[in-house]
Amino acid sequence: MSYDLRGEMNTASARRTERVRHLVRSVGVELEGGARVSYFVETAPGKFRRNPNLQGVEVSDDRLRTLRVPAQTAAKIPPGGLPLEVLRYLIEIGPNIEHG
Repeated sequence: MSYDLRGEMNTASARRTERVRHLVRSVGVELEGGARVSYFVETAPGKFRRNPNLQGVEVSDDRLRTLRVPAQTAAKIPPGGLPLEVLRYLIEIGPNIEHG
């Protein structure tokens, strides 16, 4: 039986990267009136930038929310949403994560 450890590690790494992307996609902001929008837009697979619809919107901690977004390789998100510290961290790393 042949076992390709490098291929297995690449697959695991790809799944891990996709889970991080799912977390970044799930960062949301609650606007005035209760509408929720994504903090990031994904201009290309794995390439994130701040949502241009948030231009002029002050995004404070009390407006950050966890969005429910579909994903083929989903990260585990607690039923109550991601903790505030995690949301802040994802905003920090979002534009700088690997592009796959």
